[in-house]
Amino acid sequence: MGGIGKSFGRAIELDPSSSAAHNEFAAFLLRPLGQVDEALYQLRIAEKNDPLSSQIRSNIAEVLTSAGRYEEAARYCNKLPADHPGRNRCLGRALLGQGRTEEAIRILVNPQTGADRASLGYAYARSGRREEAEKLASNLSPRPLQQALIFAGLGDKERTLDVLDRMAVLGPVRMGWILSNPELALLHGDSRLKALRKKVGLPE
Repeated sequence: MGGIGKSFGRAIELDPSSSAAHNEFAAFLLRPLGQVDEALYQLRIAEKNDPLSSQIRSNIAEVLTSAGRYEEAARYCNKLPADHPGRNRCLGRALLGQGRTEEAIRILVNPQTGADRASLGYAYARSGRREEAEKLASNLSPRPLQQALIFAGLGDKERTLDVLDRMAVLGPVRMGWILSNPELALLHGDSRLKALRKKVGLPE
């Protein structure tokens, strides 16, 4: 992925005020590689240049959530417009990270997308509502990422890793996004996760 980094560096050198260049550098290279501090630095520059961008605010919230900085993430989620399609999931995940599971469920209870349903399923799993979580996972069978998050919430390493292994064909950028989800924290330190990261071309 080194060539991508050089391309972004050149784009920023040519136009340092380009919010898109800083935003995409963070989203498509730094975050997948797990370089959270640098990703946030680039996103702060993007935000300064385009302070009203919902996409940039959403990306900042995502990175803060990945970093476990849930209260900050929630503040950025709350800055998103009420009709922003990812607002409820953004805030629900931040609340889950703070251990405010029942509040998160109330926000996520009317899911609009597969990603929303996955977050709701994860929340159900964490609150002990296993039957509801399993039902959502079953309904999401065509969407392996969403299933993986629910399986992780259920504490099921085997099913989580099985699904993620089948997703390795997505390549390093998309797998980097997926594996940065804090919902997958139960896999940290597992040798199979290290092998998967190596398989898709991500640093261990």
